[in-house]
Amino acid sequence: MHNLVCTAFILSQPKLKRLKSESLCYMLINLYNFRDDILNLNIIAFTKSTMAKKVFDMYNKRNSVIIEGSIYIKKIKYKKNYNIKSKKIYLKINKVYNLYN
Repeated sequence: MHNLVCTAFILSQPKLKRLKSESLCYMLINLYNFRDDILNLNIIAFTKSTMAKKVFDMYNKRNSVIIEGSIYIKKIKYKKNYNIKSKKIYLKINKVYNLYN
């Protein structure tokens, strides 16, 4: 896992789940990319406990936020017959700041 501070768009409405006595929130975000030839990155972001409730409460559609967290990439092999590989990017949110009130 690597630490990351970035500016992102929240693309999907955060989904709040309860597992036993702990809250879990996950959503799809889009990271800015300032280079012209590379696409923006769509990332699955999640958070736990009180931060999950904070993210869920401050959500607005296409909301810009600053995120502090840790990021990791998971490699996925689709079929054994073909050498098709994909990568999914996950972001665990530690802190989140709203750019607009």
